[in-house]
Amino acid sequence: MLKNLKHSIVFILVVITLLFVVVMSLAASKPVLNINTAAVSSQNGNESKYGKWSGLGMHIYPAWESYVDTLLANGFEELAMGVADYEDATYLSTSKASVINIIAKGARVSWGITCGTVNTITATNWGAFRTAVLAGAQWAQDNGVFEFRIGNELEYHHDNKTLTTAQLIINLKSLATEVQAIFTNGNISYSCGQGFINDWAAASKGDIDIIASNIYMGGTTFDVSWKTNITNLVNAFGTDGTYLTEFNLSWSSLDDYSTDETVQATALTEMINYIKASGMTRAFYFAWKDDGAAHFGVMKADGTYRLLWNQALLNSGL
Repeated sequence: MLKNLKHSIVFILVVITLLFVVVMSLAASKPVLNINTAAVSSQNGNESKYGKWSGLGMHIYPAWESYVDTLLANGFEELAMGVADYEDATYLSTSKASVINIIAKGARVSWGITCGTVNTITATNWGAFRTAVLAGAQWAQDNGVFEFRIGNELEYHHDNKTLTTAQLIINLKSLATEVQAIFTNGNISYSCGQGFINDWAAASKGDIDIIASNIYMGGTTFDVSWKTNITNLVNAFGTDGTYLTEFNLSWSSLDDYSTDETVQATALTEMINYIKASGMTRAFYFAWKDDGAAHFGVMKADGTYRLLWNQALLNSGL
């Protein structure tokens, strides 16, 4: 009897062991839930988010360098530094120092040289601008810049007497050919004014790798021309030959679109969805932080976040 009891106990132990092995095997094979941390993130901007569209970047300035860690943690790995006017020595120096620091953190930074915030560009000062751009291209090459920009909306900043829009385009295409021999880290781009997309489409981009633009729904009045502008860019230059260096609802202030943050977030979601549907693979939100009376920022002057941060930008890939 004792012998039979021992055999029974052994049998039970074997069965229990087998059951344990089966249960553990099933548990190991069960798929792990894909947790979207954007859905549970708080508004402090410190958590990693996985709902952001991979093509969404952020437009920044040197004064906002301290926020780069927050941007990187939230998936904004590509940043557009405000281009430097070649005649503004102070900003040029500050932006270079900031670009070096930001690249060291692991971000991909687009940067470049422009004209217009100090003086308009003319046939007389074109030579000085050209020299500054070539020097900037060498600096960008030496310091790991991801993309070099040879100007921003210069169509709005030339005298249109000694230098017409048509001649400006010819000059920029020629300048790009020279820059191609210097800057080899990545693409060379130019951001045209949204009112001049058709001029560039007719002229072609030459040796400029990417013709980008800055697109807004309007200023104080709004229509659907922004959609036409995006479509025209893609039709003219292809999805790989264009993107948005800036986009937002209003070029004057978010409050000029609506003071209701829910309305802002809803409209921005519409805009992002249209950009993605166009086939564009990159677009930079303008901008990270409010600057004085110009309210464009994700972050308001008091340090709090607008609803569009969580409700539009961080959910832009969903």
